[in-house]
Amino acid sequence: MILTSIAMEKQKYISLLPAAELRRRAEEQLNVQMPEGGSLQTEDKTERILHELQVHRIELEMQNAELRQTRDELETALDRYTGLYDFAPVGYFTLDGDGEIRAVNIAGACLIGAVRSRLIGRRFSLFVADKDRDAFTGFLAAVLTSRIKDSCEVELLNRAKQPLIVQIEAMATASGREFHVAVIDITARREAEDALNLKRQELEELNGSLEARIAQTVEELRQRDQILIQQGRRAAMGDMINNIAHQWRQPLNTLGLYLQELPLVYDNDRLNKEHLDGIVGKSMHLLRHMSRTIDDFKDYFRSDKEKVSFSVGQVIGKTLSLIEESFKDKQIHIAFRKESDMLIEGYPNEYSQVLLNILANARDALTACNSGDPRINIRAFAEDGKTIVTVTDNAGGIAEEIIDKIFDPNFTTKEPDKGTGIGLFMSKTIIEENMGGKLTFQNTGSGAEFRIEV
Repeated sequence: MILTSIAMEKQKYISLLPAAELRRRAEEQLNVQMPEGGSLQTEDKTERILHELQVHRIELEMQNAELRQTRDELETALDRYTGLYDFAPVGYFTLDGDGEIRAVNIAGACLIGAVRSRLIGRRFSLFVADKDRDAFTGFLAAVLTSRIKDSCEVELLNRAKQPLIVQIEAMATASGREFHVAVIDITARREAEDALNLKRQELEELNGSLEARIAQTVEELRQRDQILIQQGRRAAMGDMINNIAHQWRQPLNTLGLYLQELPLVYDNDRLNKEHLDGIVGKSMHLLRHMSRTIDDFKDYFRSDKEKVSFSVGQVIGKTLSLIEESFKDKQIHIAFRKESDMLIEGYPNEYSQVLLNILANARDALTACNSGDPRINIRAFAEDGKTIVTVTDNAGGIAEEIIDKIFDPNFTTKEPDKGTGIGLFMSKTIIEENMGGKLTFQNTGSGAEFRIEV
């Protein structure tokens, strides 16, 4: 503490010269002052006494000069330490064993909000908030017992009754009769800590609610995806119904001709068992073909539950059998070249749906551009251990400004009643998320090309 430093400084300057050294210096100074030829080696008693008196006078003068110098240095040190003590930014108190204030600097008086002279003799604990008073009293007792510096935090009440949070550092003197106490205002720090804790709590609550909101959003997106997929399936179902109509139209026409033939043969008396069996056989063949068509479309709309190993070439062939009649009606030629027929792991029905979506987009593009020779080329081959299927048309391609949007949900270049914007989005989801593959698109010289990589 500062008061202890002052005491040490005083002890430093109060040390006077030893008596022998003082006597030696006085003798030297007296020899200098005596006239030439004078001698201290005299037997005369009076002269000896005079000599001793002169030496003693010089000793006293030297001690007096040294004391004046020491006093000046002490006053200078006291002024320096008093300035440091009074104008320190930290409150300093000296308390006696009962906790009464014996000394206080300006900062300490400002913390309490009172004049320094009126604080002397008052108990420091009177300025401690009631809730912390017992703890503070116990703290001083512990410091007195341990004789080591310790600290605590309490709330002070100043004259304006405004609570201040302070950190108190106290140490008992060697005699155990006084305490040197430093009081530091940490109200701003505590408020900042409380604000930080509040923000941390709010952040934790926000994180907790954010997790719930994320889970809710994910669930909403999942439901939305399911709705989009269902919309895509319904759109595909409408397309499939149209394909079924095309697949059934020719067999139904043929079956109608067989039925019309029966009364004509009967009227001409040419109806016999052999002829009847022939017509029945051909009709049953048509009916079985139509039934297989129903089974094929039924399998198409059935969702695969587990991944299986399937042939890409077989799935492509089956898919083309579902749409060949509708494409023939529009005079669209489909060429399929199989360079490799690798087995892949995945969902064959979903893979077929992807092909149908791509082929339907190619068909619509070819119809819209009125190509003189509309063609679709399908190529299956192996590359780097993967099966690649490309579907290429000659419909002129897609404009570069929208090419990055073709896989976005609800994006379509068709009229509202002719497109949902779901097909390609659903196809990309199936290939990349469900089967771990890749579906990409690029324009070619004459049209567009989709590339399926699994």
